[in-house]
Amino acid sequence: MSAKSTGTISDAERELRARVVADAAHSSEMEGLASSAEYRADAAAFVAGEFDAGELGRRTRARYGLV
Repeated sequence: MSAKSTGTISDAERELRARVVADAAHSSEMEGLASSAEYRADAAAFVAGEFDAGELGRRTRARYGLV
């Protein structure tokens, strides 16, 4: 799977991404779900700016055979 690099992201973008990921995790936990270690690693890479939200979605769908 090729990752689309976002280049260097700003601190504000990194903070926004971290907040979005944390909100999604909280929402899942409130529903009694838990994220996988693989997803958490991908989410951390997304927050760090290694790839964009589209790639995070593609990786997640591929992991569960939803491609």
